[in-house]
Amino acid sequence: MKAQDLRFSIIGAGALGGAVARGLARAGCEVMASCPHPERRPEVAADGVHLTKDNPTAASSGQIVMFAVKPHLTLDVIREVAPLLRGKLCVSLAAVVPLRLLAEAALEARWSRAMTSICAVMGVAFTGIAVPGDSTDEDKKQLLETFGLLGDAALTEEGKLDALTSLTGAAPAFFLELLEAAAMGGIQAGLPKDLAYKGATAAVLGTARLILDSGRGASELRDSICTPGGMTIEGIAELERAGARGTMMRAVLATAEKGRVLTEALLKNLEQGRA
Repeated sequence: MKAQDLRFSIIGAGALGGAVARGLARAGCEVMASCPHPERRPEVAADGVHLTKDNPTAASSGQIVMFAVKPHLTLDVIREVAPLLRGKLCVSLAAVVPLRLLAEAALEARWSRAMTSICAVMGVAFTGIAVPGDSTDEDKKQLLETFGLLGDAALTEEGKLDALTSLTGAAPAFFLELLEAAAMGGIQAGLPKDLAYKGATAAVLGTARLILDSGRGASELRDSICTPGGMTIEGIAELERAGARGTMMRAVLATAEKGRVLTEALLKNLEQGRA
């Protein structure tokens, strides 16, 4: 079946789960999402997502069920609705919790993991998907088609997901920091605040689209903008003097390292809870 013809359930309509639910609904899918306080998520309901307070109600509704709750709560929430997941394709959107523990929590479900971002609400997220070794080609195709509705998607090894989270999940926050800095620079140069933020936002959006659509690399596009002895190369030189590229690299690496530490600690706690 085409993804738009399926019913989706999202357990946990927080920032990430709400973004995924809204993105799927905007793509024409039937979506139900659970949330302890549905009245606090009017933007989710406004996009056509059916909200409920009850996890079992949501889990029983969907043909594909996604779990978007905090990692330390994920297994307990899955166990709560495990009998309702029999034979269903299920997706964990949580970091850290491995496929083997997901499978143990609901033995009769078909499991996968997906790392995406809040950009899913706009249909421009990148999602990395990991599946167990016995996953069928049909399930892989279904997952790629489903997350393709939210942007771009690719299968990857489970061991790569945490690093991917530090890039695709956290990097939007990094770029928001840079966008704000660029807008502030425009204000410092004399632009009105609203014009500075519109200009900075358009520059980020246009650049991302240019890379995706042109097939050209970032350095090639940058060089095409820079005129010898001109304004842009002067700004690039300032960024180089400040070590902007190295700072961004260290930010991604620091996020990945923090994720590794949290993963080890949480896995230890989860394993102790099973003992």
